[in-house]
Amino acid sequence: MAGDACILVTVLLTFATSVFGQETASSRCYYMTDAIPREPKPDDLPDLEWTGGWTDWPLIPAEPRDDVCINGWYPQLTSTSLGTIIIHMEEEIEGDVAIAKLNYDGSGTPEIVQPMVIGSFNLLSPEIRNENGAWYLYITNRQDYETPTMRRYTFDVRVPDETRAARVSLSIENIDDNDPIVRVLDACQVPELGEPRLTDCVYQVSDEDGRLSIEPMTFRLTSDREDVQIFYVEPAHITGDWFNMQITIGILSALNFESNPLHIFQITALDSWPNNHTVTVMVQVQNVEHRPPRWMEIFAVQQFDEMTEQQFQVRAIDGDTGIGKAIHYTLETDEEEDLFFIETLPGGHDGAIFSTAMIDVDRLRRDVFRLSLVAYKYDNVSFATPTPVVIIVNDINNKQPQPLQDEYTISIMEETPLSLNFAELFGFYDEDLIYAQFLVEIQGENPPGVEQAFYIAPTAGFQNQTFAIGTQDHRMLDYEDVPFQNIKLKVIATDRDNTNFTGVAEVNVNLINWNDEEPIFEEDQLVVKFKETVPKDYHVGRLRAHDRDIGDSVVHSILGNANTFLRIDEETGDIYVTIDDAFDYHRQNEFNIQVRAQDTMSEPESRHTATAQLVIELEDVNNTPPTLRLPRVSPSVEENVPEGFEINREITATDPDTTAYLQFEIDWDTSFATKQGRDTNPVEFHGCVDIETIFPNPADTREAVGRVVAKEIRHNVTIDFEEFEFLYLTVRVRDLHTEDGRDYDESTFTIIIIDMNDNWPIWASGFLNQTFSIRERSSTGVVIGSVLATDIDGPLYNQVRYTIIPQEDTPEGLVQIHFVTGQITVDENGAIDADIPPRWHLNYTVIASDKCSEENEENCPPDPVFWDTLRDNVINIVDINNKVPAADLSRFNETVYIYENAPDFTNVVKIYSIDEDRDEIYHTVRYQINYAVNQRLRDFFAIDLDSGQVYVENTNNELLDRDRGEDQHRIFINLIDNFYSEGDGNRNVNTTEVLVILLDENDNAPELPTPEELSWSISENLQEGITLDGESDVIYAPDIDEEDTPNSHVGYAILAMTVTNRDLDTVPRLLNMLSPNNVTGFLQTAMPLRGYWGTYDISVLKKRLA
Repeated sequence: MAGDACILVTVLLTFATSVFGQETASSRCYYMTDAIPREPKPDDLPDLEWTGGWTDWPLIPAEPRDDVCINGWYPQLTSTSLGTIIIHMEEEIEGDVAIAKLNYDGSGTPEIVQPMVIGSFNLLSPEIRNENGAWYLYITNRQDYETPTMRRYTFDVRVPDETRAARVSLSIENIDDNDPIVRVLDACQVPELGEPRLTDCVYQVSDEDGRLSIEPMTFRLTSDREDVQIFYVEPAHITGDWFNMQITIGILSALNFESNPLHIFQITALDSWPNNHTVTVMVQVQNVEHRPPRWMEIFAVQQFDEMTEQQFQVRAIDGDTGIGKAIHYTLETDEEEDLFFIETLPGGHDGAIFSTAMIDVDRLRRDVFRLSLVAYKYDNVSFATPTPVVIIVNDINNKQPQPLQDEYTISIMEETPLSLNFAELFGFYDEDLIYAQFLVEIQGENPPGVEQAFYIAPTAGFQNQTFAIGTQDHRMLDYEDVPFQNIKLKVIATDRDNTNFTGVAEVNVNLINWNDEEPIFEEDQLVVKFKETVPKDYHVGRLRAHDRDIGDSVVHSILGNANTFLRIDEETGDIYVTIDDAFDYHRQNEFNIQVRAQDTMSEPESRHTATAQLVIELEDVNNTPPTLRLPRVSPSVEENVPEGFEINREITATDPDTTAYLQFEIDWDTSFATKQGRDTNPVEFHGCVDIETIFPNPADTREAVGRVVAKEIRHNVTIDFEEFEFLYLTVRVRDLHTEDGRDYDESTFTIIIIDMNDNWPIWASGFLNQTFSIRERSSTGVVIGSVLATDIDGPLYNQVRYTIIPQEDTPEGLVQIHFVTGQITVDENGAIDADIPPRWHLNYTVIASDKCSEENEENCPPDPVFWDTLRDNVINIVDINNKVPAADLSRFNETVYIYENAPDFTNVVKIYSIDEDRDEIYHTVRYQINYAVNQRLRDFFAIDLDSGQVYVENTNNELLDRDRGEDQHRIFINLIDNFYSEGDGNRNVNTTEVLVILLDENDNAPELPTPEELSWSISENLQEGITLDGESDVIYAPDIDEEDTPNSHVGYAILAMTVTNRDLDTVPRLLNMLSPNNVTGFLQTAMPLRGYWGTYDISVLKKRLA
């Protein structure tokens, strides 16, 4: 029988192979069996052609389905079988599936022969059902191709009254129903720089659907940070293995550790069906040494007082922060003296001390020193970063000015304008470098006040300075004034910054006497009057001169032909008539005679002379003066009338003398004008009118009329109301023929000036230089400033009114000006904005106008002319800190990922912000972590105040650990503008948050329960393949690393199994260990347990899979 069974099996296996070989040759169901990827059922699939009954086609197609296909009927008659029908059915079909209809209509009940030829009846659970009188073959168990024992079944179907059975060969066809698995077990580390290339980061991809999924597998790389522009995935199949493949990470461009040390992106594997698996890949960029050190604490300028020693700490770090080598320091300087030093602090990570010697800027004659501080890697000076610094040493005022010589002596000619040329340089010196400014002045010692005769230039000096001394009032230097013959002066230099520091030089000036004085007459002109009949020796008068030169005398003489009738005493200057009948009035009634005086001290060619005039006016008889009459009413005239305009012709004059000849004139010396009761400068009215003499009867010159007309005193200027309102003229009429006595009459003639609007407003000089400023957001009515314009016209036309017009891009409605006072104030409340857009100035044109502003024009003065004066005005806007900083979320991620156990200085995220204030001090934002919200943040995180870079700082000897309850940290960050409270002192604070999610590292081991917690009680009746999966039978070794990741996957294995309560020669492998989910373990019988009762100790191995 055994041989028969073996033969039968062998024959059955051989037969099945033959049938399936035919199927493959011409498969009707190729779309389900061969196509990769699987294709839909063809619309033109040929129908099966069957005829006859059970012995011809025992099974025929049931209702059509896309997931079931009958390939064909292969008759092969034997004593027990009709042949084989080959049927294909897809796996994972939900519910019962009718795979065929029995071509049988008898009254008996068909059956499925057990056991099946191939496969487990229980796994397939086939059934034959009668539906509406027809028999159908159903499969009632859901099939899974990935279970090897479910892939193929062969069994026989019998019907009553038939001796031969029909064999069913059922093939379960794989569909792409399982997700691919991408296993990222190892960290990916890629050196920065280099060419585009494939990296060493290779990962395994598996899919239980085999070639159906592996062959068409595609991959998609996604990232929130544009990593798709940097990385790509290169797939590769494994020869002979259709269940696994490999992918390699490639880079399209060089990586940069500094800009991004960690790239996080997702790789999604997609098979032929919509099955996918996405994993997160983190590429750690390895720092390649190529960067010089980077300065962290450095200064550009240091300033301190001279003669002090100074120390400053500086620090640089390795530009390759991922390597972090020690940094050493040196100096580069052109200084010849050892003035500066730098010493690297131990370890090379804490910076260096830069120090200075005591520097004497007065001796070195310089106060600015330029040098470079160089930071370099301790083992490679080619990686060096120099930074230029400037040292400014403040000069301190510790020297006082000193004269080049203590005493100077010089002799000069009296009363001579000159500069004092000393034999030696005259000056002072101050050894200070900066505080070397001093003032110089002359003080007189003898005689008092003599310093007023001299000047010194310049009046201030710096360091080593020479000065010039000269005479400025040489008339004081008179040898004839005895105290001035020997002069003593002091020149004092006083430190400008410390008046206690002075230097003094003594100056002796001796005067030299010379003939420097000219004769001076007691009076320049002597006018004498006497009758033309005076006799000989008549004393005419005295013209006497004197000379101040010591030891000098004067000789008088008469010049011209007057010597024929006059003589002069040489010493006294008395003049006498020398002859009788010397004068004739009708021949000459006035004489102008020159009298000379000459000194005698020097040689004739260098003697001084002076002259005076003797005027002799001869007297005649008959001197009745004329009479002047003015009009009763004073005339008035508008200002600015043209030249020649007649003002009045009502002034009359008469003279009773028959020989009189009258003529009008204006005496400007006694005429005057007033403005608001004050005298006017004569230059503004002298000559503005003229008076013409008119004889009503041309033959009678004893009666005359005076015609007053306007006259220009300057171009287009006649009479100006702005200079005078009343003109008081001294009008004189003279008898030109008077022989004796007064020949004129005069009176004051008043002219009233009428004002016209002929002047425009003029800005007050103070306004032209003033600067206006206003704080932004000021309230309505806040005073910005005032403007003032004046109009020199009279009260009818000098009322100035103000308006203001915005210019350029200045908006309307920001400021207003008071129409009458000119006060400029804020108009719209809070509308002045310095920030959006940035605005520094408001530009306006201010208009000052003298136009009449009366509502009723009848109240305005008669002159319709008006004037506008324009002035551009700039108002500076003072920025205030009124904008609150806000996080710029477009420039950083609010959720970031870093690995747990991250070391110090690991960059987390850089915070960016926006502040719309205009001025830099207000829109510069600084950053602080708000540890008050969560004190735990202080243990792990810090932020750079200026850059906003958040980084890891493990301050409490504790590392970030996601596995013990802190898998994420929310960092609360304060955004602070005007951090140092500059300007208006106001600071604005806003907040932002960053969620830091810790990525898992495989840093924890799984923990098995104690042996007391693991025990099983099972029966020896268990057969092979029975799983002990009760709730108490589960082996669970928890791993606190992240769930459902390779880091927390645990595998189990049986190391040994020993019996403890009976003797057995050998203990076979009774149990296997299963771990289907990589979390828990189950025992499964490896063989029937009959006969192996007893108590066993099992050694279980738990192991991490990652």
